[in-house]
Amino acid sequence: MKLINFQTLTITHMVLLAAFAVVFIIQMYYLLGIYLKLALHKKDDFNPAPYPVTIMLALRNEEERIREMMARFTGLPFEDYQVMVINEVSEDNTLEILTVLAESNPKIKVTSLSQETRFLDKQAINIGLKGAPSPWIVQLTPDTGPISEEWLTKFTAMLDQDTDAAIGYTNVERAKGYRNLLCRLERFTQFMISGSWILAGKPFVFSENNVLFRKSLYFNTLGFRQKLNRNFANMELIFNENFKKNRVKITTDPHLSIREQVEDDRGDHIRLLKKAIQIRHSLSWSKKFTLFLDDFSKIVLTGLTITLLIILTDYWITFTLLMVIYYILLLVIVKKLLNRLKERKIFVPSFLYILIKPIINWWFYLSTYLIHRKSRWN
Repeated sequence: MKLINFQTLTITHMVLLAAFAVVFIIQMYYLLGIYLKLALHKKDDFNPAPYPVTIMLALRNEEERIREMMARFTGLPFEDYQVMVINEVSEDNTLEILTVLAESNPKIKVTSLSQETRFLDKQAINIGLKGAPSPWIVQLTPDTGPISEEWLTKFTAMLDQDTDAAIGYTNVERAKGYRNLLCRLERFTQFMISGSWILAGKPFVFSENNVLFRKSLYFNTLGFRQKLNRNFANMELIFNENFKKNRVKITTDPHLSIREQVEDDRGDHIRLLKKAIQIRHSLSWSKKFTLFLDDFSKIVLTGLTITLLIILTDYWITFTLLMVIYYILLLVIVKKLLNRLKERKIFVPSFLYILIKPIINWWFYLSTYLIHRKSRWN
């Protein structure tokens, strides 16, 4: 490796080198100081002190699979829990079947929205939380697949008086098709980002599901008031507004992971991206800045490396070696986290997706801004 001779460099070269050094240090800080924490996060110390829990489930037109769904959700080996089902104006026999099931199974509680309304998802959450008998709530979706028998036991064992929420990993089941792959990559990347920042003391989430939280978080801040018109995101808005440092726990235990069985829909990945943009817009300025700095420095680091390799070819080994160190570190972090979550077959795609994620984010930011500006003028 050839040492850089600064005496032979021009001012332009010096400025580019200084910029490269700054963004390289920033990115190394993010990798070593933020993301590595989640990859090395030790297994949780579980305290066997179960809390009463309500599993909240909003659904619509599910008569074909409602019996199997209720059998799966009410068959967990955990004593003190109930399943609060919110029927979202089903047009089939879902409500009738649920009523019959609730009569024979005390774990099932049913409530229903009587008519189609604006902000249906938020209205369903609101009525479900009002009817939930337990102080601790966890949301699932009708697409939730098989759940580990240890799920609720280990989840509640993470709680204590100083904890407001415990967060598990959620992704979709592996299936054929590139759209399924994109959704898995996006959800993994979102968990990696939010989970790392939770451990760093700036907690926020991109997903409302598989989050065990205090019901009081919702009612102490007047619920969705002044948040009804925010599309895509629901309880994430409440969580991110109320989560406090050291009062939120994250787990990489695969027994606490949830897999959703969803059909191959070309719009799923786009909705995930739009939802993430909405959530990032709602964060505090300090959190938005840290996420922006991560995206910005990642893009600039690549651009500066290419530029310096072109104009300072004599030192190509130096720049190449530094980037190899950076990429190896990122690969190690991704691999360890995937292993902890038992997420298979997305190692290389995850690494590449993380590198281009800032470009995807900024493209969606720009498109959202242009759409908003156009609609405002129209």
